[in-house]
Amino acid sequence: MGSNFDTWNDVAGPIYMGANSSWEVIWLIVSIVMCLAALWVGSRHELDAYRKADNGNGK
Repeated sequence: MGSNFDTWNDVAGPIYMGANSSWEVIWLIVSIVMCLAALWVGSRHELDAYRKADNGNGK
């Protein structure tokens, strides 16, 4: 895949280029926001589906 080492013994240092930089915090915040958005959207969808199911049963 275009790597510049022949064995794992030659690998040294961080593989992720953004390690120990401000990007770590930025990506952490982005991932937290994405998880919270998925939970919020999923919760709204499920509550709406339950309401529609209850209305269909004549309650």
